[in-house]
Amino acid sequence: MQTGTIIKMLRTVRTMSQGALAERLDVTRAYLSQVENDHRQPSLSFLKGTASALDVPLVLLIPLEDEGPDDSQMLSELRRILADLLTVYMREWIISDTQRMEPGHETT
Repeated sequence: MQTGTIIKMLRTVRTMSQGALAERLDVTRAYLSQVENDHRQPSLSFLKGTASALDVPLVLLIPLEDEGPDDSQMLSELRRILADLLTVYMREWIISDTQRMEPGHETT
């Protein structure tokens, strides 16, 4: 399933019109239509805004497999971002875990 199809499906589930989503994203309805019909490849910033507007995690807008060269590049960038987020999360978890193990720290 391509990104545009995923966006259209999520927008429909949210009972949001194409015009309403386009307005929230500050794009024309024609542009959103082209994205939803997979005639235009959206940028990463567009996907971030769409995920926010639809109140879904960005990862839901990522196709499960590479569809072509453009998708390959986009997926590589998204994988890098997700790896960065995971690194930050793990660092915070380790710090939190270390603080819990320090003497004098009460555990419940």
